[in-house]
Amino acid sequence: MLYDSLPISDHELVELRPIVRSDIDRWYAYLSQPCVFEHTSWDLNSPEDLASHVLPLDGTSPEAMFRLAVSERASGLLVGTIGFHSVWPPDRRAELAYDLAPEIWGKGIGTHLVRLMVKWAHEHAGIARVQATVMPSNARSIAVLRNCGFEYEGLLRSYRVVRGRPGDFGMYSHIAGEP
Repeated sequence: MLYDSLPISDHELVELRPIVRSDIDRWYAYLSQPCVFEHTSWDLNSPEDLASHVLPLDGTSPEAMFRLAVSERASGLLVGTIGFHSVWPPDRRAELAYDLAPEIWGKGIGTHLVRLMVKWAHEHAGIARVQATVMPSNARSIAVLRNCGFEYEGLLRSYRVVRGRPGDFGMYSHIAGEP
């Protein structure tokens, strides 16, 4: 099974767990902040737009299994999410996606979690290629990917619609066996 064991964070400040319904308001609150929103392709109008990412009690939603909550160890409160929004098993390829609340930026958490997820994808989920698409304006995310060994492959022009308009994205990849 692809997700028979989930990655475990050993970062002193955060841990990973399934996203639960009570996380939605907090998630929406930080995704709605202009400093976050402007660098994402999220098209959110209300907290309910995030409901499809919550794992149902019966555990049958594969989309929710790919995205995990990043929560503060001390409080258990959601401070981010990370996972794969697209997985192509026949090609052994997955696209990484993550977001963090501004109050935890600059603490090495993004870099730690991206490394953790990439290692887990390669070693436990059999993913040969982890890719990430990033808006060119998202300098923080680009720095995280580069620090984690991702290679820039080029600009994808008008790649994804961002709030009604085609947007450009940089394509980055990490291949199994590379540092």
